[in-house]
Amino acid sequence: MKFSFLGTKIYVSFFFMAAITLMLATDRTGYMLPTLFAVIVHEAAHLFVMWVQDSAPLSIRLIPASVQINQKFSFSPKNDILIAAAGPVANLTLSACLYFNYAAFGNLTVLYYSLLNLIIGGFNLLPVRGLDGGTILYTLICKFWGEAKAALIMRLVTLILAVAVIFVAVTLAFRHKFNISFFIVGIYLLVMGLMKF
Repeated sequence: MKFSFLGTKIYVSFFFMAAITLMLATDRTGYMLPTLFAVIVHEAAHLFVMWVQDSAPLSIRLIPASVQINQKFSFSPKNDILIAAAGPVANLTLSACLYFNYAAFGNLTVLYYSLLNLIIGGFNLLPVRGLDGGTILYTLICKFWGEAKAALIMRLVTLILAVAVIFVAVTLAFRHKFNISFFIVGIYLLVMGLMKF
C-alpha cells in the first residue's frame, strides 16, 4: 500500500500489515493494541516535530521489525535533539495523563496503560545507539567534541549498558527468576554497540 501524507510518501508492506494483524489476532493479554497505540503516538510525535521544523521525511517504509525513514539531512543539532526528544516526551505526557485519570477514577487498566507508556518513553531515552536518548547524546557530543569522539563514546556507553543488562538477566536466571525481556534488551544493546556508525 502506498499513499502520501503532508508531502511524505508512505509505503506499508503486505508483510508488515500481516505481522500486525497476526499479533493482534493472537494476543491473549489485551496489551497488544495499547502497545501499538503507544508506539504510534511515539512515532507520530517524531513526525510532527519533523514537519514543524521543516525537515519532514521524504519517505517512510513500514516493513516487519523495521521503520525506514528517508529524511532530509539536518544541519541543526537543536532540530535533531527536538525531533529525537519528541517521541519519549509524547509517551511520558500520555503516561502522566493516564496516571491522573487512574488517580481520579481508580481504573486499574488505565494504570497499566500509563505504565506501558512510561516504559516505552523511558526505554527510548536510554543513551544508547539506535534509541532516541542515544541520538540526543550523540548530537550533543558531536557539537562539542566531533563525530569521531562521539562515535567512540556512544559505542562504549552502549556496550557497558549491554553488559550490565545481560549480567542482570543471567543473575535472575540463576536465581530461577528467568526474564526473557532482559536477554532480548541486552542482546539488542550488544548488537547496536558492535555495529559501526
